[in-house]
Amino acid sequence: MDSRAAARESSGAGREAGLAAPLADLVAREPLFVAPGTTVADVALAMREGQHSCAMVTSRPDGIVTNGDLARVVAERRPPDTPVEQVMSGPVRTLPAAAPLIRALLLMLDVGIEHVPVVRDGRIVGVVTDVDVIRQQSASPLLVADRIRRAGAGGTDDPALADLSADLARVAAALLADGVDGLRIATVVAGLRDALTIRMIELAERELGRPPVPYAWLALGSQGRMEQLLRSDQDTALAFADRADEAGAYFAALAERVTEGLAAAGVPRCPGGFMATSWCRRLDVWQRTFRGWLDEPHARSLLDAQVFLDLRRVTGDLDVDVLDRALARGRDRPGIQLALAQTARRFAPRTRRFRLVRADRLAPAELKLRGTVPIVLLGRLYGLAAGSAERTTAGRLHAAASANLISGDAAETLLDAYAVLLSARLRAELDGEPAPLSTPQRRELQIALRTVRTALQASALTHPGPG
Repeated sequence: MDSRAAARESSGAGREAGLAAPLADLVAREPLFVAPGTTVADVALAMREGQHSCAMVTSRPDGIVTNGDLARVVAERRPPDTPVEQVMSGPVRTLPAAAPLIRALLLMLDVGIEHVPVVRDGRIVGVVTDVDVIRQQSASPLLVADRIRRAGAGGTDDPALADLSADLARVAAALLADGVDGLRIATVVAGLRDALTIRMIELAERELGRPPVPYAWLALGSQGRMEQLLRSDQDTALAFADRADEAGAYFAALAERVTEGLAAAGVPRCPGGFMATSWCRRLDVWQRTFRGWLDEPHARSLLDAQVFLDLRRVTGDLDVDVLDRALARGRDRPGIQLALAQTARRFAPRTRRFRLVRADRLAPAELKLRGTVPIVLLGRLYGLAAGSAERTTAGRLHAAASANLISGDAAETLLDAYAVLLSARLRAELDGEPAPLSTPQRRELQIALRTVRTALQASALTHPGPG
């Protein structure tokens, strides 16, 4: 089944309360609480008798122990009288009872957990599990993530990993139908792409052997920002430790296997070549490259530098904080900030007579170039000017507001527009062609595009110049 057919199938499926439901509605009973000194044997017994999949440990801070933790105790042949505080996880990641279920889903995908304690008035009143989330959806990203983790018997060419685009389309369509905005859906898609990348790397390492030196697999662009849609392509790089030139051959092979595996799974290769197959270097070489971009900027280097401003480590043991510090030097380079502002203004939404923004039948490419791209560029600009290490567009705009570079209202309005435009792009991707817009959709898009134009005009005051 192709992605459009999968989307139509999912869109017509019935749902229960959906991902907008507050977590309080899913908390059916009090969690099981145990003291830190309780033995794992007693905890296992209490969990079985009460049919709990986890127990909260009343340590300071609170901890949690799950069925998976108890299975690990058995696998490691620890004695049954082991105190639970020695096997628990903590501190726990909690959410307030009024938070929507989508926040629990995003947290589970981001951190890789299956239980989210729910807090009311400073007290844990229940636990939402991955099963609770799955029950609320006709197509759950948690099921796709689990499928990715379990696949790989045939290596990076395993048919179970081939062409996940239909699964992603079902997930995106279900989330969109549940009223989840495009920005949050983009985070879910990026999270699943991260899980797929990590699994591909694990399988490639199994084939190639242990890495000769520490390394880091890096996400760039929309993947680095956790803002990917269904048609987003690969934007990746690889950095490895300085001390072994001969390691280059290993990591070149790793990059090729992972890139090919991602392409087979439905993640297109980057037409611009921003992939680990081309951008695989020693860490010290990366540092010199970044310094060159910042110290002697020209058109091509600025294009490269912009993509790398979104750099995020997906997996690997190599510490790449030095690259973050190198990129942060762009705050002291007014020319780079000016170039970002000028580039953003080149993508201003087009207008018709009486200065009405066009929003009648916008194709996905037009929605991207005249809508989301300038917002991303403004986020990079203001994040850099604020000296922020944030990767997401939301984080950068909030950091800019905190630094008084823009107003808080301007940041929120621009983020609302970003979510609207991403939702419109996603609808167009799922339909496969530009669809006629309803009157409310047209009005919503016009407001979003006017917001983009206003923000671009405001950037001309802080960063004047042609463009």
